[in-house]
Amino acid sequence: MTNVERGSSRDRWFPTGSWWTTLRWLLLVLAVATLLTNAFYLRFLEPVVSRRLLGAALLGSIGLIFFIARVGLPRTRSDVRGVAHRLAVPAAVFAIVAAGFWLRLSGISSGLPQSYVADEYDTVHSTITMMKRGELNPHWWYYPSLKLYVNMGAYTAVFLAGARSGRWQSVNEVTVEDMLYWGRFVAVVFGTAAVLLTFFLGRRVFGTRVGLLAAAVLAVFPSAVVQSQINKPDGMLVFMVTLSVFVTIIYLENGRWKLALASGVVIGLATGTKYNGALVVLPFLLAVVLRHGRRFLNAPDLYLGLGASMLAFVATSPFFIADLATFLDHVAFDLYTYGFAGKEGGTGVDNWYHHARYAAIFGTGVLALVSALGGLGLALYRLDARLAVALTFPVIYASVASSQHVNWAGLFVPVYPFLAILSAYGIQELAAATTRWRRAEWLEPVLLTAMLALVLWFPARTSILHDREANLPDTGNVARAWINETFEPGTHFVAERYTPVPDRARFRVSQEARAIHRSVADYRGAGVQYIVVSSQIYDRYGPEHRVTRAYQRLFELCPAVAEFEPVAGELQGPTIRVLRIPPEPNEGTLDSPDSPLTD
Repeated sequence: MTNVERGSSRDRWFPTGSWWTTLRWLLLVLAVATLLTNAFYLRFLEPVVSRRLLGAALLGSIGLIFFIARVGLPRTRSDVRGVAHRLAVPAAVFAIVAAGFWLRLSGISSGLPQSYVADEYDTVHSTITMMKRGELNPHWWYYPSLKLYVNMGAYTAVFLAGARSGRWQSVNEVTVEDMLYWGRFVAVVFGTAAVLLTFFLGRRVFGTRVGLLAAAVLAVFPSAVVQSQINKPDGMLVFMVTLSVFVTIIYLENGRWKLALASGVVIGLATGTKYNGALVVLPFLLAVVLRHGRRFLNAPDLYLGLGASMLAFVATSPFFIADLATFLDHVAFDLYTYGFAGKEGGTGVDNWYHHARYAAIFGTGVLALVSALGGLGLALYRLDARLAVALTFPVIYASVASSQHVNWAGLFVPVYPFLAILSAYGIQELAAATTRWRRAEWLEPVLLTAMLALVLWFPARTSILHDREANLPDTGNVARAWINETFEPGTHFVAERYTPVPDRARFRVSQEARAIHRSVADYRGAGVQYIVVSSQIYDRYGPEHRVTRAYQRLFELCPAVAEFEPVAGELQGPTIRVLRIPPEPNEGTLDSPDSPLTD
C-alpha cells in the first residue's frame, strides 16, 4: 500500500493508498476546525495548557506531516546517511544561529521599563515622536534615520497588536517605556542575522569549515551579544557592513553591473544605519580597481555603485536635505566630539590599546583575539584579490576607530564579524599544520574541536553570566515600587535620565536629562516636591568634575529620603536616590533662582 516512486525520487518513501487518503482528510478537517474555532474544542485543557498555544503546535505538526508526505523519507541506511550528510551543515548553522539568538534575547529585559543605556532613550523618543506627530522627519541627526524607520515599523506593529488587546486606544498613549523592549528586539534580530551572514562570508572567503567556526565564535562574543541587546544602531550596523563586504566580494568574483548596483545599495544602507558605515565603500572601490585595473575610472560599475549608495542613503534618510541646518549641526557635533574634543567619561588617546585590551578581557577573550591576529598574519602572507577586499574594511575601520578621541567599546563592534572569521581561519590552519607535521589525519578534527572549545569557553561563559546578571532585579524597579507605596497621589516628581519613571497615572512627573540643569528654587517654584537621581550621572566623573560638584551642591540642598544601591549577585543597576525639595530656602546657601546648580 505504499509507493516508492514520485517523479525521479525513487530512493524515497511516500505515503499512498486509502489509509493515507483518509488520514489526510482527517488532518485537514482537524486543521480547519482549529482555525475556525480558535482551538475552542481544546478549552478543557486550560488553564494547565493554553489552547491557543496547543492549537498552534497542532497546526505545526499537521504542516510537518504534509511536508514529509511531499518530500518523502529515506528508505535505506545509506539513504539516511546521505540525507544526514546533506543536512549536517544546515543543521549546524541552525544550531549556532539559535544559540546566538538565545544569548541575545535572554538579556534584553535588563532594567526595563527604564533604560540605563546612553542614547537609548533618545532613539526611542525620536521614533515615538514621529509616530505621534504623523511625520517622518526625526529632527534628530546624531544617527541617520534607517534604524529609526525600522523601529517605527516594529513599534507600529506592536501598537496595533496592543490596541487589539485593549492596551491602547490612541498612539498618544504610548510612552518610551512601552517600546524599549521592542527596539531591543529589533537589535536582537539584526545581531542574530549578522551571525548567519558571518557564516556565509567566512565560507565565501575561506571555506565552509571556517564559516561554521566563525559563526560559532561571533554567536558568543560578549561585546557582540551586548550591543545586540540595546536599542542603538550598532547591532544593525554589524549586519549591514558584513552584508556589504559579502556582496562586494561576489561582485569582485563575478562582475556584472547588477552586482555593482547591489553593492552600492548595501553601502548606502550601511551609511544610513550609522555614519561610520560609509567606510564600507572602500572595499567596493578596491574591487572595482582590481577588476578593471588602470581603466577603473572608465568603468560604469564604479559610478553605478557610488550613485546607488548615495540614492540608498537619501532614501533611508530623506529629510536631511529639508532639515539641512540641523543635520549639519548634529553631524558636525559628532565629528568634533569624536575627532577632536572627546566625550566626558570616554576620552582616550591610545585607543588601539584600549580596544585591544577591552576585547581581550571582555569583548572576545584573549584566545580569540590571539588566534584572529594569527589568522590576519597568515591572510596577509597569502593575500590575493578576494582577501584584500575582505580585509580592507576591518583594517581601515579599526585604524579610524582607534584614532578617535572617544574610546567607547561599541565603536569597535563592526570589526567583530571579521575578527571571528580570522580567528576561525587561524584555528583551522593551526590544526591543519599540526596534522601535517604529525602525519596523522585523525588529529585534525580532534585539534579543531579542542581549540574551538578553548576559544569559545571564555566568551560563552561571559555572555551567559552577563545575561544572568541582566535578569536580576534592578534598583530602578525596587525604587519605583517604594515610590508607589510611599507617596500620596498627585505628588510632583522630577526624574532624570537613567532613573525609574514614577507612575504617571498616579503622580505628576516631569523629566530632565540631568537634575542639575535647573536650580532648586526653580523646582520649588514649579511645585516639584521630590527629585529622583541616578549614580550613572552623578557618580560618572571624578570628584573635581563640574558635574560632580554640581550634584554635591544638590545633595547639600536637598536631603535624601531614600537610597537604593545595587547588591552584587542580587540587585543590579545604578544607585537611585530620592531627594526632597525643602519647602523654604535654606539660609546661607546658594538656593536661589539666580544660582543654578551647574557651573
